[in-house]
Amino acid sequence: MKIAYREREDGIEIVRLWGTDGNIVVPDQIGGKPVVRADAYAFSGRNDSGNGNGNLSGNGSGNPGRNPGEKSGSSAGPESGVLMWESSDNRMFESGERLLAGDAVESVRFPDSMEEIGRYVFYGCRNLRKLSFSDRLTGIGSGAFTRCRSLSELDVRLNQGSRTCVPDILGDLWQRIDVTFRKGEREIRLVFPEHYEEAVENTPARILFTQHHGSGNNYRQCFYNKEMDYRKYDSLFYSARAQDRVDVIADIIFARLLYPEDLTESAEEEYESYIRSNGAQVAGYLTDTENMKALREMSGRGLWNAETMDQAVDYASKTGRREVLAFLMNEKQRLFPSGRKKYEL
Repeated sequence: MKIAYREREDGIEIVRLWGTDGNIVVPDQIGGKPVVRADAYAFSGRNDSGNGNGNLSGNGSGNPGRNPGEKSGSSAGPESGVLMWESSDNRMFESGERLLAGDAVESVRFPDSMEEIGRYVFYGCRNLRKLSFSDRLTGIGSGAFTRCRSLSELDVRLNQGSRTCVPDILGDLWQRIDVTFRKGEREIRLVFPEHYEEAVENTPARILFTQHHGSGNNYRQCFYNKEMDYRKYDSLFYSARAQDRVDVIADIIFARLLYPEDLTESAEEEYESYIRSNGAQVAGYLTDTENMKALREMSGRGLWNAETMDQAVDYASKTGRREVLAFLMNEKQRLFPSGRKKYEL
């Protein structure tokens, strides 16, 4: 990987990156200084940010246009103060090198030292799926995630406390986002459903009004002073139950049951009640996704009944999910041993 950067008083500012892999891991240090910032448009396919970033692509091929023998700290491009760094194993990949921007970006992992990302930093990164960072990242530039329609995962390392920039990121995105908070070895997983608005015309009254779809907007309000309020999150389950599909609801439920941070007994009972009432649909979704962890959780919590189990076994048999079917058949025999029906594995 090659990185164009600037040296600032507090550390390194990333300007542009080149490499062969769209799953980008930004180094924590360059030249012994921590990487603390990503410049405006740093990962965007646009080159008209007005700060010279686009000119760094030099020959138009995405190559930064410096001699391979140059070392870290050599100046690069026409913009004053921009230097070039390259990883020690970069030479073997030089022939396939490209500008890591726009559609080339698939995932980005920022180091724990990263504090700020500039405006429109991911503008038009349509294939960006996952972003990983720590709670030290607090500054999010305007329009940072414009047109990032595929972004669906945030992985957040909680090293200093519980405050994060997650609510700022969620506020810019309408699609479903799955968030994982990591506190040491412990994981907390949450699902933030999609939401969108639709303009609907009442022709006789000549009135245009807005309809809201999906519970995602409600769930995005579950932060206080940038800290996650898990109890408020759980209190909004009624909204998801009324507006979202069974697959989304099932993912919300099992994220909370399997990773129960500040989960109250009443919320737990409400989640379990939904599964009991919609067991066949939930089991069908878990079978399609082969989510063995969630299926085992259903058994561990005693959420099966005989009818739901029969339907789940039949569905797993018809769809050819062998691992799921074997598990369900064993559970059926253990929980409801009177059945005689045979299924082909």
